[in-house]
Amino acid sequence: MTALATWLHRRRGPLIAALYVVAGFAVVFVLVVATGGDLGAALGGWFTGAFGDGYNLTQTLSNATPLALVAIGVSVALRAGVVTVGAEGQLIVGAILSTVVALLLGPEASPAVALPLGAVAGVVGGMLWALPAAVAKIRWNVNEILFTLLANYLAVSLLTYLLRTVLRDPATNASPQSPPLPLPSQLPQLPVSGRIHVGIVIVALILLGAWWWSRTRRAFVLEVYGSRPVLAARLGLTPRSAVLTALLVSGAAAGLAGWMQVAGVTQRLEPSVSGGIGFAGLAVAVLGRGNPLGIALAAIVYSALGTGAAGVQIATGTTPTAIGTVTQGILLLTAALALAALQLSRIEKADTIAAKTEAVPA
Repeated sequence: MTALATWLHRRRGPLIAALYVVAGFAVVFVLVVATGGDLGAALGGWFTGAFGDGYNLTQTLSNATPLALVAIGVSVALRAGVVTVGAEGQLIVGAILSTVVALLLGPEASPAVALPLGAVAGVVGGMLWALPAAVAKIRWNVNEILFTLLANYLAVSLLTYLLRTVLRDPATNASPQSPPLPLPSQLPQLPVSGRIHVGIVIVALILLGAWWWSRTRRAFVLEVYGSRPVLAARLGLTPRSAVLTALLVSGAAAGLAGWMQVAGVTQRLEPSVSGGIGFAGLAVAVLGRGNPLGIALAAIVYSALGTGAAGVQIATGTTPTAIGTVTQGILLLTAALALAALQLSRIEKADTIAAKTEAVPA
């Protein structure tokens, strides 16, 4: 086997994942051409719509902020080989708890107290919603994908119930929603064109911290667990600790994103508080390959697909703005396929290592 063939064999998982993503974008390009749009004009219109002026850039970064935060948490789980799709529900529960805390504190509280307590409530809410999946995985080896997926539906039902009962705003009958958060519990907006809150600074610091953590021994051992759990145990990381770390960190990040949504974007709890951020965050984590810088770039690109859609329609005159939603949906699908390819590659690698270990005479 030649050196090139050996390299391709070893990297076939990431290469297949990359091919899925490229194929996804190719489908989008075909759709643009099929609607009568010029591909060059569409790309120019997309860039203008997403980054063309201060307002568009602000909206793109604002939408990318929660995506990057959720993706950072999911990437920790993926590093350990734990696939969680429960960020959507964890975000919702984090938003619920932070809303309850904000309403209990009221308008008399100091922002120095209300904002940290709201953030802690969001983190705790996300972790509590992720904890049952971790326990079920550790105790009974329940599949974490199925468990966290079903937990999302429970979170949506809980949100709907609360917004129709104890958290319903008595001042409105239009739609179920909570009362507005008191001003001390709302995240300040940055003095720029458009609406973007200081949460983007928090997320930037978290990305920096994640970059530092990714270079530590703890991160290395957690990644070892994803493919060689026996070796990771010898290095001091038990399966119980690995699964708890993976799911609780993912839940904490999603819950914190839920707090940011209600405190910085909607200023109240609404049925659409998650907005698909949890599922999109998983796609961003996969596309960013778990690297904090890659996650930041993937979050911006994914967000720009939506904010730049209007520019595509203006530039082409034929391609509808729905192309942005279609593109995001295709990216979600390709990210899922890419994740499956990476997981299969990891399993094959672990089986190969195990076979070689068993072949060595005692």
